[in-house]
Amino acid sequence: MRSSAQEPPKPVLGIIGGLGPLASAEFLKTIYEHTLNQPEQGAPCVMMYSDPSFPDRTEGLLNGKADVIRARLVQALEHLDDSGVSKTVICCVTMHHLLPFLPASFRARLLSLIDIVFTEVLRSGRKHLLLCSSGTRQLQIFQKHEQWNQARDCFVLPGERDQMAVHELIYRIKRNHDVSKMLPEIEALLAKYKVNHFVAGCTEFHLVAKHLARESGKRYECTDPLMVIAKAIADDKTLSFSRSNR
Repeated sequence: MRSSAQEPPKPVLGIIGGLGPLASAEFLKTIYEHTLNQPEQGAPCVMMYSDPSFPDRTEGLLNGKADVIRARLVQALEHLDDSGVSKTVICCVTMHHLLPFLPASFRARLLSLIDIVFTEVLRSGRKHLLLCSSGTRQLQIFQKHEQWNQARDCFVLPGERDQMAVHELIYRIKRNHDVSKMLPEIEALLAKYKVNHFVAGCTEFHLVAKHLARESGKRYECTDPLMVIAKAIADDKTLSFSRSNR
């Protein structure tokens, strides 16, 4: 006799993507790469909202267009909310500047990439070169985090010229340049700043992190919040693995 009790609804992960498109698409692929060691019917349910027409975050947030970008972000979050998502990942680190200005109902369901980076860096205790966009750097998104004073000795910040080079590297990844050909530039930066670890402070570096993960005998390691989320989902189908953003 079949039970009349209904199964609880399956949790749904929402992704705000398209920021850029390759990074969020690769993140979705990564989630399934880590969860398809079982019948596909047990894999997580994911709702992706991919809209590359969002204004450039660095340019917009540094030039007084925060309200325009915030309005677009709220619209995307409302769309995912209407689709019944349990948690949401915004696949853009620079966009995290706007999290404190979102309605509390949305903030409660967001998985903050910044929170995850700090958790991983503090757990490691090692120095990490912060590779991020110039928007993230100038907006001091990491420096404004509540755990910055606790973790600041674990972060190494590139100098001004090197930061410009990192920003340009990000936009080459966005334009689908060959990631493998960029590794020598990243390795040169790590050698210059005398560190063996770096933070994927821009979601474009998720593609770099995956390339490094496939290499044997790699000398450098990457703390990539998107990879952390994908692995955590494989272990925790409730999507409750990360504390909500404040």
